[in-house]
Amino acid sequence: MNSTNIASKLAWRNVWRNKRRTLLTLLTIMVGCAMIILMNSLGKGGHDQMIEDAVALNTGHVQIHEEGFWENQTIDYAFEPSSELLKYLGNDSRIAAYAKRVIAGGLLSFGESTRGMLIQGIDPESERQVSNIHEKIRPGGRFLTPKDAAHTVIGATLAKNTGVGVGDRIAMISQGFDGSIAAERFEVVGIFESGNPEYDRELILIPLSQAQETFSMMGYIHSLIIRLDDASYLPDVKADILGITSQNETRLEVMGWDELMPELVQFIVMDDISGYIFIFILFMIVAFGVLNTIQMSVFERTREFGVMLSIGTLPRQLSVMILLESVVISILGIALGVALGYGVSFYFQSNPIDYSSYADEIAVWGVSTTIFPAKITSLNIIVTSLLTFILSVLFSVFPARRAAKLNPIEAIRKL
Repeated sequence: MNSTNIASKLAWRNVWRNKRRTLLTLLTIMVGCAMIILMNSLGKGGHDQMIEDAVALNTGHVQIHEEGFWENQTIDYAFEPSSELLKYLGNDSRIAAYAKRVIAGGLLSFGESTRGMLIQGIDPESERQVSNIHEKIRPGGRFLTPKDAAHTVIGATLAKNTGVGVGDRIAMISQGFDGSIAAERFEVVGIFESGNPEYDRELILIPLSQAQETFSMMGYIHSLIIRLDDASYLPDVKADILGITSQNETRLEVMGWDELMPELVQFIVMDDISGYIFIFILFMIVAFGVLNTIQMSVFERTREFGVMLSIGTLPRQLSVMILLESVVISILGIALGVALGYGVSFYFQSNPIDYSSYADEIAVWGVSTTIFPAKITSLNIIVTSLLTFILSVLFSVFPARRAAKLNPIEAIRKL
């Protein structure tokens, strides 16, 4: 214990023997640690925001269909939700809301223009709770209401391509669930601009009650859209739903947002990979900064170490003292880095980065998110601090071992 105390005191004094070098090393560790925490926070916050924006627009966190619907996307794959399933969806505290949808492809005709479209029959009240497309309606129009019947809102690009405006009446033709021809005329009451090129180009929304009648659904639906209070509930909620739906006569598929939007998952993975490469470089800069400081310290004190070894200091004690110097510098640098990283991350959490001016360029990639906040997590801080500390101490082992292997006679003679 006494030798450890002596080594600790010597290590503390040696750290501040060359204040300029120590401060530069502390600055390297502090900035590196802070940058890693900030990058992880921005990445986590940005990805979470992208997921929330994507699921809030139209997809939801979870969707339930008849097995095969998502692959084939035809009107034939419909099911009638059981009372047990609807009761679960309405009572589970992790589920913020759910909505029924009827989905079908068809042709839109207005004047001399004809375009393919995707029709979604929605309940206006339920839809407001699971998606935010009602917030994307252009001025001069409105969203659907429970009193609407043969009314619709359509995407901005589809409206532009067909020349449709608010108040116009469009014709729709499609196939009914029973194999009949489904045809109807709808009055356009609103035009939405979602920011998603695919939705704006082909999506139209009609009341669920009208869709049931037009497509002869007889109470059947194509999809149940579920919005969760928190995306982290997805695995557990999905497992619970699968337990309930497995008892149904109709085989159902339960899909999370990651299965519904694989392109978003790929985008996040690619972004993570590029981020990890940059973070690895920062870790190496920090580690080699500590290595340089300890290495130079050992070179400068070679003669001093020779004297210590010649008067009875054990090589192991010398190594411990040098490693303690690294520990002291690392802990101080990490503490300052965590404080700086947390402070800057908290600022960007309260004041997100706004890319609204580049919305059109971002939309080309199918991403509607333009606001990127930071998100601070304890895991980010703990892992960053721990890895920085381990690398700093690990890279100090080499100069410590070199000092322990010094020949006392040769070391004393060194100028």
